[in-house]
Amino acid sequence: MAGVIASSPSPVMQEADVNADGASETVQSDGTRLDDHVASPLKRDLVANLLQDVEAVAESDVITDPTFFKDHLNFCPPDIVTQIGKRKDVRKALDAIDLVVSKDSEQKLYEPAATLLTAISKAVLAYLKKVKKVDRDQRQIMFYDHHRHALTHFPIPGRPEDSPDIVGVFEEPYGYEQRDDDGTYRSIPYHRVETAVEAKAIYGKDGKAQATRYAYKIQQARPDRPGYYVLSVKPQYFQVIYSSPLKPVASEHMRWTDLTSLCAYVYSLYDPPEDHFLYDRTLSWVEKSDKRFGRPSWTIQTGGEVYTGADTCFVGDPWGRRTTVLRAESRTKPTIMFKEAYIDCDRRFNEADLLKDIHEDGYLPGVVFPISCEIVTSGGREIIFRRETDNGTLIRKKVRIVLADVGFDLFHAKSVNDLLMAIYDALEVHRTLAGKRRVLHRDMSIFNIMMYPTLGQGADQRKYLQDCPPLIDEVMMGKARTPEERRARCLLIDYDNSAKLTAGQANAVDQTTLRCRTGTPSYIARAVCAGAVHSEPSAQSWEEQMPLLVGNAKDLYIKVYGEERYNKYNDLSPDTIHGGIPPLRVKHKELQAKARAMPFYHRWEYDAESIFWTMYSVLLRVTPVGFTEQPQDVSAVDLGFAWSTLRNHIITKEPRKADTRTPLLSDDSIVVLTALPPCMVPIGELLLRIIDHVLPSYPLMDTLAADLSIHVFYSIMTLMRAAVLSSMIIVWHSSLLIGTMLVVMQKHLFEQFKSDNIPRYPGRTTHLAASGRSMQSPRMPNTSRLELIKVRGFQVPPAEIEGHLLDYHDVGNVCVVGILNEYNGELPFAFVVPGTTAQARIDANPAAAEDVCKTIMMMKHGAGHKTNYKR
Repeated sequence: MAGVIASSPSPVMQEADVNADGASETVQSDGTRLDDHVASPLKRDLVANLLQDVEAVAESDVITDPTFFKDHLNFCPPDIVTQIGKRKDVRKALDAIDLVVSKDSEQKLYEPAATLLTAISKAVLAYLKKVKKVDRDQRQIMFYDHHRHALTHFPIPGRPEDSPDIVGVFEEPYGYEQRDDDGTYRSIPYHRVETAVEAKAIYGKDGKAQATRYAYKIQQARPDRPGYYVLSVKPQYFQVIYSSPLKPVASEHMRWTDLTSLCAYVYSLYDPPEDHFLYDRTLSWVEKSDKRFGRPSWTIQTGGEVYTGADTCFVGDPWGRRTTVLRAESRTKPTIMFKEAYIDCDRRFNEADLLKDIHEDGYLPGVVFPISCEIVTSGGREIIFRRETDNGTLIRKKVRIVLADVGFDLFHAKSVNDLLMAIYDALEVHRTLAGKRRVLHRDMSIFNIMMYPTLGQGADQRKYLQDCPPLIDEVMMGKARTPEERRARCLLIDYDNSAKLTAGQANAVDQTTLRCRTGTPSYIARAVCAGAVHSEPSAQSWEEQMPLLVGNAKDLYIKVYGEERYNKYNDLSPDTIHGGIPPLRVKHKELQAKARAMPFYHRWEYDAESIFWTMYSVLLRVTPVGFTEQPQDVSAVDLGFAWSTLRNHIITKEPRKADTRTPLLSDDSIVVLTALPPCMVPIGELLLRIIDHVLPSYPLMDTLAADLSIHVFYSIMTLMRAAVLSSMIIVWHSSLLIGTMLVVMQKHLFEQFKSDNIPRYPGRTTHLAASGRSMQSPRMPNTSRLELIKVRGFQVPPAEIEGHLLDYHDVGNVCVVGILNEYNGELPFAFVVPGTTAQARIDANPAAAEDVCKTIMMMKHGAGHKTNYKR
């Protein structure tokens, strides 16, 4: 019989830790041509990182397939359906559903729908055991009314949890009424949910969008579930949705009297069609804690080995490549990373093959090292999904790569010097990668450049690439070490978007391969974003020759690289710029016409620009130790502009659009400098000098150097090398500097949100502010609202509440987030920065902070403008 879980106090919120740039997911080429070049490779109109976007995509893009039941479900035998229809509990549940006639009373569907589905599940399982289509020890799927409780233990904490109205879970001997010692109900975790049911739709005309969102989140939480069924129910009908890496697809609305179709949904939970993989049997979860329903770890069988204790550290879009990264670490064994993805079989390049090619002649320091790669099989069959499209058959197969090396996010840099040295090595490794290994990364971003790398399994047995270049440590010492002694200060990862070049020279590439626009929006080069050679006026200025090293910096460099290389990449003639000759007295419109006539392809130097944006983004997020910033400081104001410009940058579907980040680079703008604290002026001046070499559109010059791209890399490296050798050291906080926003927050709450300093593989998780918002700038709140708060089913915009609280004189700044609540689902919770006068009272008497809190909580100003559920 179905269960109804009683109300109880809400659980404590989990520690928040999400991807700081979650909305800037790497996009892939779809091969569509537009205006004689490859269009912006967006997977869909709305990238489904934000949950409201997931619902919007589901509402507009999920196809309703008239042949859904034939194509995506297995039918229960007619005689079994007839027997089920005669059961008293089934008839009683159907009668109760029939009495629900209005939308306002849809919550009355919960218990009878759960009872009905549980009864069908019991009968279907008994039949399947009888005909031996399932094992005798197969447990029954039970359906529970769970609408008052949020699911727990999403693998990336800090994101809002879901509260499906009904959940289907395998029968447990101890049931699902688990409670902690204090009586708090222990909610069902994501990894135990086998199917979900939405009954009371809030978004859209039916429950399809929300049910599809549940599948989206549960599949992110469960790497062992390639395919997933969910159900949307209304008083008049039900609808089945199947979610897979191809995309979600839905059935037509079916009447409750159609027991054949409803039984097909339940039947397929146990015995799906042959090409509908519901489980990856090479993955299994284990609940870590002694308590039931604890956070899971994963056991992975791959490459003839069994790895235990793996944690999920990144989850991607389940309706596409669906990249998932897991990390297994122990005290006695090196950390191992597992990267899983459902790759498009028509893609010309795949990451596993590229990594093999890179290290074929020896290990290249600074590039992640693969241990093994395999196509994942389950039950002896490869996990492959196929779908017919207008352009042929789309095939996705599940591939798993085991990776040996790990690193830290760039945010963990302990000093500017450490960051600059990691970026220097990233430039050198990238240049070697393209020039000698003929692989162009094409997605240099804050996600894909690690620092403080740790070499993993088999590091001491690796054969090193003999012609790998000296790195920054050799330059610092003035001595070239042997290849086996070289250690890069960076680790370049994620080669999903990389391309194999036809030759090692920058001007000898397969331009057809490199014509698609790919990258991460905040960091993508301007020309790649536009799909055209950029020709805005600010890019038509070629004034800076290659920078020169002098004194000790020059001597150390020549000792390591030799004088020939030093002279090769310098402008020895006063007429050359980066080895080429710029145009003279050419009008702006003429250069624009020249740019339009030039074919676009992804040049090497475009990745150098992406590395610059990455470095700048990191520098915006840090504050030197001992520095206290005032809200009225110029740097605080310009920081807001610079950060929002980067954070909100997108890859438009239309080509040749003006880049919104250009104002940060133009000659008349010094925001790059002024957005940094005054004590970081030397860093700002370094950035301005780098901009002088990143800004120009070199392809528009009259004559180009044969190795122009290397010149761009070399110019940035020269400037950074000089800065490092001048001992320009500024140490910054590595803890949560946004804590200054939380002076009224109790200390024990703040402690829950401190970062853990765990080495991470793809760095797609970063520090999180105690406000629950991504740690995108320790000196500034996030400029993007990531979610709505769901209070008793109502969607409450945090920004609306913040606006009213900011009108109160004691409130200087505020962040409203949702906290779990047993009865309401979520409730608004405000973190408040005291206003100037309030802060003065607190500084004079720390105990006044409590009075400020009470005053704000007691005031009627915000509540008086709100409906009850927003107060």
